[in-house]
Amino acid sequence: MARGDGTGSLREVTTSSSPSGDAPPAAGPYLQTVSGRWVNPFDPDPAQFDAGDIARALANQCRFGGHSRVFYSVAQHCVIVSRVVEERGGDIEDVFAALMHDAGEAYLGDMPHPLKHRSPLGAAFRAAEARLEEAIRDRFKIKADVPEIKRVDRALLATERRAFSAEVWHWPELEDVEPLDLELTAWSPDDAADEFAKRYAELDVRR
Repeated sequence: MARGDGTGSLREVTTSSSPSGDAPPAAGPYLQTVSGRWVNPFDPDPAQFDAGDIARALANQCRFGGHSRVFYSVAQHCVIVSRVVEERGGDIEDVFAALMHDAGEAYLGDMPHPLKHRSPLGAAFRAAEARLEEAIRDRFKIKADVPEIKRVDRALLATERRAFSAEVWHWPELEDVEPLDLELTAWSPDDAADEFAKRYAELDVRR
C-alpha cells in the first residue's frame, strides 16, 4: 500500500492560529480540534483529519467510559494493539491499521462496549462511526479488514478489564477470550500522546 503524502504527520501544534479559518465552514456539529481544524464527524472531510489531533484526543480519553481504577487511555490501548499485532507477524500495513483502529474515537468519543453493542443509541453510534472510519481510512491510506486486530483487541480488552476494572459480571463478548500475558501500567495522557506520536512516526517511515 502506498505511503501517505506526509500531510498527516505529527508535529508541534498551537491554538493561536487555525488551519481552517476562524469559524466552521457551515452550520452543523463541528468540533474544533487542538490544532484548530474543524471536523464534522457526521459529514467528515478527510482533509481535516490530522494525526496529531488524533494522538492528543485519544490520549485524553479514558477506556471503559472512565469506569476504571486509574486513568487508562484509548491512545495507550491503540499502541499496545499495534505492538501485539506486529509481534504476531503482522506486516507494516496490518500494524499501522492496528495503531489507527480506534482513530474515529478522537472525533466521536469512546462509547463503552455494552452501550455500543446492546442499545439503540449504540446502533446509531456504530452507523456514524462506520462512515467516519471510512473517511479516516481514505485519509491515511489504512488497510481495511485485518482479522488479527479484532482478535488482539478482544484479548487486550480482557486484559484491561482484569487490570483496571472488575470481573464481577460475565461479558458475552469475552466468552472464551484469554487475556494477554501482559502486566499493564497506565500512562499519563501526555505520555500516551507522545507514545502514540512516536509509534505513528515510526510506522509512517516504514510504509
